[in-house]
Amino acid sequence: MNAILNIMEKLKTTFMNYSIRHKMLAIFMAFMLFYIGISAIIYIQIINNETMSQVKQRSHETTELIKTNIATMISNANNVSKILTTNSLVRSYLHTASPSLGTTKSVNELLTNIHITSPSIDSIYIYDLHGSSLRTTKYLTTSTVEDARLAPWFEDLKTLHGGYKISINADNTLKTTSGKNLISVMRVLNDLDSLTPIGVLILNISEDSISDVIKETTKSGSSSFILLDKNNNPVVKNDPIYHTYLNYFSDINGTEAIKVVDNQNSYIYKLGLEETGWTIISSSSLSYTSSEIKTLNVVYVVFIVVTLLLFILASLFTASLITSPIKKLIKSMQGVANGVFKRVSYNTGTDEIGELKNNYNLMIMQINDLIIRLVDEEKQKRRFELDVLNEQIKPHFLYNTLDNIAYLALAVNNQKLYEAVNALGSFCRISLSKGSEKISLGDEITLIKNYLSLQKLRYGDMINDEYHIDQNTLNIKILKNVLQPLVENCIYHGIRPSGEPGLITTSAHLEGDHLYISVEDNGMGMEESEINSISDENLARNQSSFGLRGTIQRLKIHYGSNDIYKVESEKYAGTKIILKIPIQGDSL
Repeated sequence: MNAILNIMEKLKTTFMNYSIRHKMLAIFMAFMLFYIGISAIIYIQIINNETMSQVKQRSHETTELIKTNIATMISNANNVSKILTTNSLVRSYLHTASPSLGTTKSVNELLTNIHITSPSIDSIYIYDLHGSSLRTTKYLTTSTVEDARLAPWFEDLKTLHGGYKISINADNTLKTTSGKNLISVMRVLNDLDSLTPIGVLILNISEDSISDVIKETTKSGSSSFILLDKNNNPVVKNDPIYHTYLNYFSDINGTEAIKVVDNQNSYIYKLGLEETGWTIISSSSLSYTSSEIKTLNVVYVVFIVVTLLLFILASLFTASLITSPIKKLIKSMQGVANGVFKRVSYNTGTDEIGELKNNYNLMIMQINDLIIRLVDEEKQKRRFELDVLNEQIKPHFLYNTLDNIAYLALAVNNQKLYEAVNALGSFCRISLSKGSEKISLGDEITLIKNYLSLQKLRYGDMINDEYHIDQNTLNIKILKNVLQPLVENCIYHGIRPSGEPGLITTSAHLEGDHLYISVEDNGMGMEESEINSISDENLARNQSSFGLRGTIQRLKIHYGSNDIYKVESEKYAGTKIILKIPIQGDSL
């Protein structure tokens, strides 16, 4: 602290030795730099807020557009499947155990036309319930299902009563030679009369179509998008973005979050596709700068440069305007240095400089009389000394006084009074500790022993105490006066309300890099609601536990930890408060 004060004093002296012109320039520049700094902070905050707003809006709009496009694609596939369910050729094919070649060919042609009119559909599978199937595919696709009735998805589709289900690769019963996923729109085809199942229809959308939708929607933006199924697996396989953001999925709470990805702050946004159970996750870099913001940055820099130049010119002009007449006035006054008290004849205006000249001339006229009068007053003046008692009571004064009382007590053979005064003196010495913030655990234990010794003068045998302190903990330094409030709570909230003699047990031991100290009584104890009122989340609002609240807050602030204490108690079975104090470098 003294070193800082010395540096500040040297800077002040240096500044005061500058000419007025340089002082004004320095002050102007200091204010200018302060102005630039504050304006830069405000501007950056505004730009950051605007960037965040733009990124959020762009991310939300693009994600909603992707969701709409995917939903439209699936809806189109569903509409195609509805058309096929009502087609007479398809129903004729499904009703016949061994359909004719003509019927099969006609259905094939129908399915092939669908590929032409709906390019997003990669393959179509029609399973009858006689163990046969019919398929058309753009690319080679194989099915592991031979009999639809034995397929893992058959019973689920039946429960939909004609509705459709979205799954990946038809619940893994379809495979493509490219290894890419298929988005399957699956439904059971029911007989129109009996409403019983007669077959299963599966329309498959290639992941390339989904990928194209995402790329087309986001080709002009700076965001990345991942499409996850309900099991959080990527719908588009081998998506490199998926592996980049895999570690962040579990950390995203709610629908949005700010994460550091590749050393850049990114805005992560999640949007669910209710119909499929999928999730779209977008990642937008917050370092993205729109053309509008770039223009604003250029305007701001130009504005700051122009302002700085104008500020410098204004400071130079102002300094010159003030110092020029002062220099002329000083030149006229230099005769005073040689003992010549001559009035200044330099022509000035009626501003402060002119007033300074007039006052100087008046001073010159009266200076001799003034000197004579001052000398006379000094000769006749009586000196009065005012002694102000400004000495605070020092700790050693209290110690000496207590020692005197103690020896007086011994003089009349009052041993209990002697012990009490000694305990009070020791308590005060340790409490004050010459201003030290931390004391050893051994001194802290001595402190509460002296405190309890004084309390026993009032309560007698109502209070008993025990100590289980590991020897290797006695020299560890802790924040002082942290155990006395806990011991006081044991007396006033534990033992005294019970109306019976009680025991206060203090323990301390080391575990790893933490010192554990517990203060326990066998008094009234607490119910669960009382324990909750002094729990970590409620203690700050508990006005009745001032001592405990203040002690815990001191410990949290000093050690920089929230995990600092624990309360164990049962009604009529006592209370135990455990402190968990980190061992710091200056504690040993």
